Order: sequence, then structure tokens, then C-alpha cells
Amino acid sequence: MSDLTYTVSMPFKMKGKDVLKESELVLALSIDLNWFTPEQAKKITASAEKAGLLKRDGDLIRPAFDLNSIQIPAGFRPDPQVLEEKSLFDRTIERMIAGSGMEKRKVIALINKKQEELSRLVEIDVSAILVALEHGISVDDLIEEKYKELFNPLSSS
Repeated sequence: MSDLTYTVSMPFKMKGKDVLKESELVLALSIDLNWFTPEQAKKITASAEKAGLLKRDGDLIRPAFDLNSIQIPAGFRPDPQVLEEKSLFDRTIERMIAGSGMEKRKVIALINKKQEELSRLVEIDVSAILVALEHGISVDDLIEEKYKELFNPLSSS
């Protein structure tokens, strides 16, 4: 599992709930766990939502994965890199891990195999999206993002 998955799982597990208000999630990450400032906790929440790890329903947030399947390592503290913006490739991998329960190594091996099958004629992001689709992982938003990037490269960040 990724640090981001463990990071956003901890407040839910700590509170024994499968749904939290955004403010509860931010307070748990910043005050209760003392891992981030409130602003950083908001950024983590947004990143996890963008990565498809969290689902929002108004002010309520829930994990988009089976929380019971997550075993957070003892003494876990998130790596500071968890605050960095993730690439589309990394977000696709995280979504596959969360949605399928596969190990990261297995996901990357499947993506590399797909790259070989396609004779490396497409970008690695596209191969990752194709593998996610083959495994029934919802990536419509990532497809749209990649499409915009490919056909309007000046607007991508």
C-alpha cells in the first residue's frame, strides 16, 4: 500500500468510523496525529480525493476502498513526499492498488507488460490506464485528464 493510503486510513480507523466530515479528517491528521498543519491536511485530503482514494458526498468523506483490508504498519508516520503532487501515472497505480488489492510491484509489472504488448507506441500513463480498465478500476477522470493533456499540452501543469 502507499503512504497516502495509510495516511488517509488512519483517521477513519482511529475514530472507528467509515465516514467523516472533512473537518474531522483534517483535525485528525493535524491535531490528533500531529502529522501535518491544517493546510497540509487539507492538501492531503484533496490529493487522496484526486487519486481516487476518497469519495466526497457534500461535507462527508469516505474511503473509496475497503478500510478493513488496510493494515497500517506499527509506528507508521507518513513520508514528507506524501505532500508532493502525484503524476497521473502514480495516481493510476495508487488507484489500482486501492481498487484491486494488488501489490505495487504486481501493478507495475502489468503496466510494463502492457507497454511491451503495445510495442511502446503509447506513453506509460496510457498503458497504466488501460491496465486499470482491464481490472475494472474506475479511471474516467484520469482518461479525461490525459486526453486534455495530449490534445491541449499548453494548458497542462
